[in-house]
Amino acid sequence: MEIAIERNDHHNKGKNGKMEKAWSHSPELGGVGKPLTTFNFPKDMRRLGGDFTVEENADRLLCFFLFERNILRAIAGWSMGTPEFEVKVEFGRHIYYHAEAGMKIRTRLSELRTAEETTDKFQSDDIIEFFSELIYSESPAHFVAALYGVVLPHLKQAYLEHSAHTDQVADAPTVRMIKQTLVDYDEMIVWGTGAIKAYIQGGYDEADLHKWQYHIEKLLRSFGGASATSSVGTRPKKLRSDGKPPFERSFVATRDPRFGTFEHTYEYHVADNGQLQYETEFDKTRLTLVRTQRDEMDAIETFGNVLYEIRDVPFGFDYDLARIIWDETRHTELGHKSMEALGYDPYDLLNRLLGIKVRTKMPALYSFAEINLFGEANIVQEVLRYAREAYEKGDDLTGRVFDFVNADERTHLSKGVRWLKHIFGTDSVQEIEQKTKQVAIDRLLELGIIDHEVALTISHRELAKIIGE
Repeated sequence: MEIAIERNDHHNKGKNGKMEKAWSHSPELGGVGKPLTTFNFPKDMRRLGGDFTVEENADRLLCFFLFERNILRAIAGWSMGTPEFEVKVEFGRHIYYHAEAGMKIRTRLSELRTAEETTDKFQSDDIIEFFSELIYSESPAHFVAALYGVVLPHLKQAYLEHSAHTDQVADAPTVRMIKQTLVDYDEMIVWGTGAIKAYIQGGYDEADLHKWQYHIEKLLRSFGGASATSSVGTRPKKLRSDGKPPFERSFVATRDPRFGTFEHTYEYHVADNGQLQYETEFDKTRLTLVRTQRDEMDAIETFGNVLYEIRDVPFGFDYDLARIIWDETRHTELGHKSMEALGYDPYDLLNRLLGIKVRTKMPALYSFAEINLFGEANIVQEVLRYAREAYEKGDDLTGRVFDFVNADERTHLSKGVRWLKHIFGTDSVQEIEQKTKQVAIDRLLELGIIDHEVALTISHRELAKIIGE
């Protein structure tokens, strides 16, 4: 390169031996012969200088992080007790949206001299009390009204204000992070507005929902809001959560009344009592797997329960569980839509509850181990075999569906095993499996699903087949 430049310099010397200012003509430099002064490039209008030091910026981001973490846990805590299908599905999606927002904030904090461990352990009495009150909402409708009608719009405004007041150049990563996060917020708020309207049209008292929203907003403003820096308002005189223990999620898998359900067997053909006829064994397998995906509502609930109940873990655990929940949500949607594509009304086909009935009262770490090491491990290869068979038979629609499901489940196994080792404090998957198997057998005996004779000889695969994913 140096030789070429020297040659160019030689050719660009004028008669008086001085360098001519014709560099923009040079083929080596890709010039086009136009002086730079003729170009009117867009001006950078960003303001240099903001209102926050690095420490002040980090303090606010820590509060935002704690809001996001508590929002996703609150939604997880309500997933089991929310019957409405459309709401349960959106909860599963939005849990991940908030986890992703939290992870972005956590990453930015690590760039602002705040260790990830510090972020993960950050607490605020005001914020914890606020979410204790929010999650004690009277019903799913009250929870949706407060979260989507008050908390998310408030947090959106706090993000916008922070973005406007921080240094637009020095803190550009925070500004961009907030801009990306608000894309999801706009989607969630629009959905929430429609959901609140649907609850009211369906019979919930509008004035009562508004009263709860006012109460939540008043409590939120009593400690300065999401950034803890806004003007402080008057605190409500009484809280629903006063004197109560931590909120307990539902131990019953509530289902939309449009669904018929069964819980006495894992087998769909047994529950259907021969009412469905299949032309081929392939058709039977296809519908069974499609229904299994639709019924992964219980996987949304199981992982949601685990996310809600297991605390004192790195935020990476919350993030990975939230992603698994979103995946299971998509599987539920895939099953629902595939039923429609195959000519069925999804609400006409019974919904299986046996798996969640078994797991709901298992300690969280064991229900996590059961669904991961038994349920997902059992179905991952079955799904792949069906996908390949479907491709061979020209059924590209469900073939592709289950191809993607297989990819998801393989990822779940990898993430699940890593966190199970962390939670159980061992590198032995076999040890975790043995402990989990005994807890699951005890639960099956308690429910009368198996007897003691079966309990003595039941295999890993048989156990997985009974409980499912």
